[in-house]
Amino acid sequence: MGEVEEKVHELEMKILELEQQIEHIEEFHSNSLDENDVRAVVDGLLAEKNIATQEEIERQLNKSHLLLIKWILGTGLSVGALVVSIVRFF
Repeated sequence: MGEVEEKVHELEMKILELEQQIEHIEEFHSNSLDENDVRAVVDGLLAEKNIATQEEIERQLNKSHLLLIKWILGTGLSVGALVVSIVRFF
């Protein structure tokens, strides 16, 4: 029985060690990256790889914002025209 108890003790120690490692990993991942960290990493990668310049990124961002604004205005005008048409119909 001494050998079995020894094996059980070894397994308990391994389980305890694994639980401590899991706690450490959970603490590490609970301090996950926030938005600014992600932005900094992306900016660093872009600068490192020379994929795009900051001006090019800003230009694309402005272009996307303009398209979004146009789409919102167009949709709003269409809905407004539809409401006016329905009100006049009845």
